[in-house]
Order: sequence, then C-alpha cells, then structure tokens
Amino acid sequence: MMVFNGTLSMSADEWADFQRLTNAPWKPRTPEEFNAMCDLGAARHKADNTDGAGWIHAMGCSEMKFGPEGEMNFPADARRLAYVKVHGTWPSDEELREFEGAPIAQPGLKAVD
Repeated sequence: MMVFNGTLSMSADEWADFQRLTNAPWKPRTPEEFNAMCDLGAARHKADNTDGAGWIHAMGCSEMKFGPEGEMNFPADARRLAYVKVHGTWPSDEELREFEGAPIAQPGLKAVD
C-alpha cells in the first residue's frame, strides 16, 4: 500500500485482504476513507460476532488504521493477532517477544518425579 499526495493505492492482493478483513464495499482512496472502513469493519465484526469472536476481528480492524503520525499499519500483523486470540489484548513489543519465545504447550500426560 502506498500514499502519494494524499491518494492511497493498493495492490490487488492488498485490496483482497483488506476487503476480506473489513467487508469494505470499495477501495479506499484516502487514508481517511481507509480509517473509516476499518471502523465500519470493526463495528460489523462486533455486531455479527464473526466466528464467535467478533471482538478479536474488530480489534484487528481497528489496529490496521493509520497511526497519528500517518504510519501505515496494514497489512495486519498476524503475529500480534495470534497474541490477541490467546490473551484478548493488543500486545506491546515486549509482550509479543515473550509470547513468541514461550514454549508451545504440548497436549498429553507428563511424567512427574
């Protein structure tokens, strides 16, 4: 995704991902439209309770919006969304590092001395 002179452009793959995540009816033309579509996508996920966890999808939509200094946050960070699915909050950088470094719990029985 690029912004040049206030006009936003996306590749076909980026548009497909954005539309899938937000249910956007058209390609956003400006950062303001992009943010508005993220807000609408978040509201829809909450209302529909998408996949039984609409709040997770809503949080992902909200976090894709442009930052206060114009920084781009799309495409969505799949690593941070994985953290949200487990913990229910958006992680700080340190929390994400700890989460990714944590050993994966293995199902089954464990011998104890």
